[in-house]
Amino acid sequence: MRIRRCIGLLSAACALLIAQAATAIEPLTPAPVQGDVVVEPFALEATSFAPAGMKTTVYLPPDYASGTRRYPVLYVNDGQDREAVKLRETLQQLIASGQIRAPIVVAIDMPPDRMGAYGLSDRKAGANLVAKTRYGGIGANAHAYSEWLAHTLVPAIDARYRTRTTPDARAIVGWSLGGLNAFNLGWQYPELFGRVGAFSPSFWPASDTTDDASMQRTRMAQRIVDASEPRNGARWFFAVGTAEETADRDGVNDAVDDTRDMVEGWNADAGGMKGLRQLGYSTNDDYAAKATRADASLYLLPGGKHEQAAWARMLPVFLLWAYAVNAPALQATGSVDSYQDVPSAYVPARNIDVWLPPSYATDPKRRYPVLYMHDGQNLFDPSMSFTGIDWDVDGTMTRLIDAHRVREAIVVAISNTPLRGNEYMPAKAASPEQRKYVLSDGYLRFIVDELKPAIDATYRTRPAREDTMVMGASMGGLISAYAMSEYPDVFGAAGGMSTHWPANDGAVIDYLAAHLPARRTHRFYFDHGTATLDAGYAPYQQRMDGVLREAGWREGRAFMSREFPGAEHNERAWRDRLDVPLQFLLGR
Repeated sequence: MRIRRCIGLLSAACALLIAQAATAIEPLTPAPVQGDVVVEPFALEATSFAPAGMKTTVYLPPDYASGTRRYPVLYVNDGQDREAVKLRETLQQLIASGQIRAPIVVAIDMPPDRMGAYGLSDRKAGANLVAKTRYGGIGANAHAYSEWLAHTLVPAIDARYRTRTTPDARAIVGWSLGGLNAFNLGWQYPELFGRVGAFSPSFWPASDTTDDASMQRTRMAQRIVDASEPRNGARWFFAVGTAEETADRDGVNDAVDDTRDMVEGWNADAGGMKGLRQLGYSTNDDYAAKATRADASLYLLPGGKHEQAAWARMLPVFLLWAYAVNAPALQATGSVDSYQDVPSAYVPARNIDVWLPPSYATDPKRRYPVLYMHDGQNLFDPSMSFTGIDWDVDGTMTRLIDAHRVREAIVVAISNTPLRGNEYMPAKAASPEQRKYVLSDGYLRFIVDELKPAIDATYRTRPAREDTMVMGASMGGLISAYAMSEYPDVFGAAGGMSTHWPANDGAVIDYLAAHLPARRTHRFYFDHGTATLDAGYAPYQQRMDGVLREAGWREGRAFMSREFPGAEHNERAWRDRLDVPLQFLLGR
């Protein structure tokens, strides 16, 4: 979904999503891994829905035994189809070519009562949501199966293997009824599964089968979405063949129709049912035509039927969607390298976009300063921005460089996550109640100990403090100031646009007053508007300016503080004045 700009901290429930750290960062572009994927059987004891026990097959990356790093995990329903869908073969090819960051894959053989287990459940009520069909009941054991997978299998895999355990690193995929249950697991257990794939998902079961119209308006999976609150963070990949069936309810292939309605909604503006888009997820209803970073994507396989051969063709597309090294390209001026789900030992994985200055490709001996920027989704591409308006960092940098008003610099855009508020609130200025949820110290360790070394190793940077800057807006301004104060040997300048000083009634100002870096070697930029949320910022900014002046910081040289009358608290306002902080931070 479009990541909402969060001023306050997220709830305890959201904070629990990162109960355990992930893995140390890999190179931005890992080397291809040669060798064979290792296959291990893994069985679990009997359960209420599987008296003889459950069988799984675990696929380990070729370098698993020789390393110490941790891996994302993909769980696969209908694991007995693993050879028919070419699971090992596809994994091996994508890993060896270096196109994906290798996952651990757990293929779960279907339970004895497949129709009973692979259905929908109500986790909160502890109940099955049974669909009566002419084939029999679907979902009579769905709650038991989902609970077993979530609370027995997942902990067992995490205990036995070196896994990353944040939801961004855990995925579930299935096909047909197995796809329906994969959707159910992603929806009911978002603290576990942050990535969901459903091939030819059986979204057709309905609570009223009187006629086609009744079935259309009572489809059970869609009803679950329609009755839900917006959900943050999860990503969804749906794949359907265009020749899956000839019978339909309303003149459209039902397999395509049901899945498209799940993504885009069904008559949502006329009292129908909401889809993922109405819940705030960004959507792409034609992933085959163009891969994007949308939260919910629909991939249509031309001529694909409801069979294993089609699912084998969908599998590599899904694996690239879930684990590709490079993220889909941005619409930006100049050259941008994009990395998908860069992992960390301290915070959930996130996309990183690296904008390269005009001379980078033509001057191979030249090295460049680096500006690290938060809220990376909002910086380059309006289609990804929170409001549909980006900061135009690429265009502004290009114009300023052409006019010789700033030094050429590399810009590293760090995407935010649903835990934005927790990551951007300076920990040492947080209240006692907030501290157990605040993640900013880990976020800064990700930037300083993992991301910056990877950037410096990959690109021709000038890595010293005087050439390393950090900048953001709103809460991003707070974390930028905090970054330079906590790591004065790393960052030489920090910028905050519309800095959200009112957080905890200016507690960050009090923290900075006692932890300012050296004024002769560091610089601060701050600004604010006078409308919307910015209307209350002036007294706080004046207080911060007073702290700097009292400490001997020279205005105009060591720090700049600007007010922009009429400017609001949004991306459009920050885009319109972006040239001011860039010239202060990168001035020639």
